[in-house]
Amino acid sequence: MNPIDNLLPRLDKVKPNGAGKWLACCPAHDDKNPSLSVKEAEDGTVLLKCWAGCAATEITAAVSLEVRDLFSGSKQPRRGPSKAALNHERAVFEIGLSMQMQGCRMTPEDQARFELAKQRLGVGK
Repeated sequence: MNPIDNLLPRLDKVKPNGAGKWLACCPAHDDKNPSLSVKEAEDGTVLLKCWAGCAATEITAAVSLEVRDLFSGSKQPRRGPSKAALNHERAVFEIGLSMQMQGCRMTPEDQARFELAKQRLGVGK
């Protein structure tokens, strides 16, 4: 089931508000007039904005859902190292390069780690 098709039936006073957009009463507070904006993004993700200030976690909990239920299951798994891992490898490489440029000798362990960082970053192929 699409996230939007799972959410909308759980809300009160749902009204269309444009293509892929709706207004509804926010289930997280005592709402008499619709103050919740709901939008379906191109990738199927549901975006919520309560104009009274309720958080998405409060809104989803009030209708027995979780925030993760607002996302479609078609997300592709990550391929390759994380951004943090790449940043770490760049730091190791730059430190090693700086040491070489200053004429400092690295320990065999540091030299091996520098070479590994070069390999992982694809430097000097």
